[in-house]
Amino acid sequence: MTFNVDSNIAILVIVWLIVQVLKPTKINNHLLPLIAVIVGALVAVGLSFYTKDTKLVQDIVLGVWAGFASTGLNETATKSITSIIDGFANGFGKVGDKKTE
Repeated sequence: MTFNVDSNIAILVIVWLIVQVLKPTKINNHLLPLIAVIVGALVAVGLSFYTKDTKLVQDIVLGVWAGFASTGLNETATKSITSIIDGFANGFGKVGDKKTE
């Protein structure tokens, strides 16, 4: 199946949402990236069977990519938002806070 940008984004969002739903459960958070990769591959293969245009290896690779991307997207967003909030809380490095040697 030749996926276009819309289907890539759809797979990424679906995988991200599934991982977010699984996060508060008793599943170990260290397993979530692996789960994201597996779910991504399954969603991509399922989408290709739904559209009746199957290229199995390409679909699995795209699904694995979506799993990794959803994990990275979540980590990046979480760390970025946290650093912005910390920046507001700390005054974004006030001039008096700089250390001199």
